[in-house]
Amino acid sequence: MMPIFVLIPLCPLIAAVVLAMGGRRWGDEGHRIGIPAMGLSFALSLYAFIEVATSGPISISLYRLMKAGSLVVDLNLYIDQITVLLLMLVTGVSSVVHVFSSRYMIGDPRYNRFFAVIALFTFSMLMLVMSGNLLMLYVFWEVMGLCSYLLISHWAQRKPAIQAATKAFIVNAIADVGFGFGIILTFATFGTLDIQTILAEAEGLQDHTINVLGWVGMEYQIHPVTIIPFFLFVGAMGKSAQLPFHVWLPFAMEAPTPVSALIHAATMVNAGPFLLIRMSPLLILSPEVMTFIAIVGGSTALFAAMVSMVQSDIKKNLAYSTISQIGFMIMSCGIGAFVAAIFHLLAHGFLKAFLFLSTGNALQAVHTNHHAPNPYPSHSHPKPSLYVGALVLACLPPFVIFSGSYEGVWVANGFGSTRIVFWLIGLATVFFTAIYLFRGIMLLFQHGPTIPNVGKSGTVTIQPQLISPTHFIPLVLVGGVMAYLLMVIWVWLVEFLTPALPVSPLLVAEVAATTASSWWMLLPVGVAIGGWMYAMAGQRTRAQVHSEEADWKKALYVLFLHKGYFDECYEVYFVQPTLRFANWLWRIVDIRGFDRVVHSVASSSLLLASWLWRVIDIKGIDRMVVGLGGSSVGLGRWLWRVIDVRWLSYNVRQILKGADVAGQILQETETRTIQHHLLVMVFWLVSAICFLYFLV
Repeated sequence: MMPIFVLIPLCPLIAAVVLAMGGRRWGDEGHRIGIPAMGLSFALSLYAFIEVATSGPISISLYRLMKAGSLVVDLNLYIDQITVLLLMLVTGVSSVVHVFSSRYMIGDPRYNRFFAVIALFTFSMLMLVMSGNLLMLYVFWEVMGLCSYLLISHWAQRKPAIQAATKAFIVNAIADVGFGFGIILTFATFGTLDIQTILAEAEGLQDHTINVLGWVGMEYQIHPVTIIPFFLFVGAMGKSAQLPFHVWLPFAMEAPTPVSALIHAATMVNAGPFLLIRMSPLLILSPEVMTFIAIVGGSTALFAAMVSMVQSDIKKNLAYSTISQIGFMIMSCGIGAFVAAIFHLLAHGFLKAFLFLSTGNALQAVHTNHHAPNPYPSHSHPKPSLYVGALVLACLPPFVIFSGSYEGVWVANGFGSTRIVFWLIGLATVFFTAIYLFRGIMLLFQHGPTIPNVGKSGTVTIQPQLISPTHFIPLVLVGGVMAYLLMVIWVWLVEFLTPALPVSPLLVAEVAATTASSWWMLLPVGVAIGGWMYAMAGQRTRAQVHSEEADWKKALYVLFLHKGYFDECYEVYFVQPTLRFANWLWRIVDIRGFDRVVHSVASSSLLLASWLWRVIDIKGIDRMVVGLGGSSVGLGRWLWRVIDVRWLSYNVRQILKGADVAGQILQETETRTIQHHLLVMVFWLVSAICFLYFLV
């Protein structure tokens, strides 16, 4: 009997096949197949979550896919604590995207094709997270890339969509070469592609070496256990849009909005962090690679965050925001904070899906803010209560971020670097949060929005209040409940993910008690106050003319406005040289090479045919035929003279003589023969008459 959890990826696959085979016969009813399939898949994911939480990981062996020598590939599924969280994210977001698309894509000429491809896209992501071996994971890794190409180029009549899809496909294909090499090296090292077997044997093969230059007669030994994570990470860099493979994701916005939500929130970009988390027992055996991963993730997060801050297009802003957040997850994996990476992945997925599906409202908000008055006019005099309120709000994040339970999410895997990075990022977060809160409060409460006064001249200013006695107590209660729920979730997440991640985790309660009683809590509070003071001091210089800013600030602004000139550099140093090289190959190899060879062969063939016609046909075959004909005519004449005239004439004369003799004999016997026949007839006639007479 087939396990019920196989239906989790099977439902989207069936929907994709039915929609693809039905074609236009479904009309505009494709969503009636896709939505129920995704709803059932989401319900089964919830059931799988309950089963894993109560009974542990689930392993499903379906059948043996391949056996070639020592390479054995079984089609098996593995659902553990990591997988089941991703299943709920993918199926949940995909279900919402299907429902949203049923309205958003109305009137599209390829309505059913769209639902078929996003169902196949979801299926490939589900199979990727459920795969029990690296070959299956790699196959669906590539299928997902193909589906992304089809979805980004959905509006193929638009040239930018085709270019964006091509860029995404090429960039991911280049990165996937490294991923494929990592899988080959994994099989050469472990002799298997089963993920759980690899993770179980990784530590025992840490000192194992192989000679990578033996085929050229040289000796160069490497430790594959420390190199394999690097090649796997190269593949993750492409799918998750990390530097320098990030250039495809902003252009993927040419796809319909539901596709952007699916790529950014639930599929594609999340494949990289998932791969690193899944292979974390192998990853931690290579500190150098983990350092490289942390550097790449941190650089990507910082660069993309700066770029997103200066973009005017909200979709580009969201794209670089996604790159930044994924970079943050990659960095978390690089320093060993795998639980924090999973929590960030889940939270970012649901939030980014909401943001993309509400892009229209966001655009309207951007338009409103664009025409808002100057929040810090030179003549403004904020009330003291605004400063106090901003200070109080700025001091709240340190108590949440530096709570023991949240720190436990970071340090659950016992890496010393995680605590250092956690404090650095946490302090930077509370500092910038204090600045944003101060400026936001000044913008919102110092000057209320101005609206026209209907029916009268002039305008009416609405002045909101920072602290309303009516709403103060409910807000405090809601804030306290939310903070408590977050802490409960963080504690539960560490306990839930402990069996699926490497290294014995620290006790969350111990971490919480240590942090809560530590005087180090004064440091983040002091940093928050410092951010508040920096924002207040900056308010006084807000009205400075932008032209008076330093040149280096302008240069940085232009640099990030043009997205670091990565696309321009690729165009100059890679795309154009490749096109010129291809053009050179076309001229040299194709025109001067293949074309000349073909022309030479054709000319030589014609010359050979002409020679054959002249020498063999005319001088050979024709002369032989003419000679045989002449010989035949001469032979015939000789035969006629010798045989026909002499021999045949003699025989004919003898035959004619014999015929004459026979004719004379016949003439002599003819009369007697007639008489004999008449006598016989008369005899039988008389006999018959007599017989009849006697009868009568």
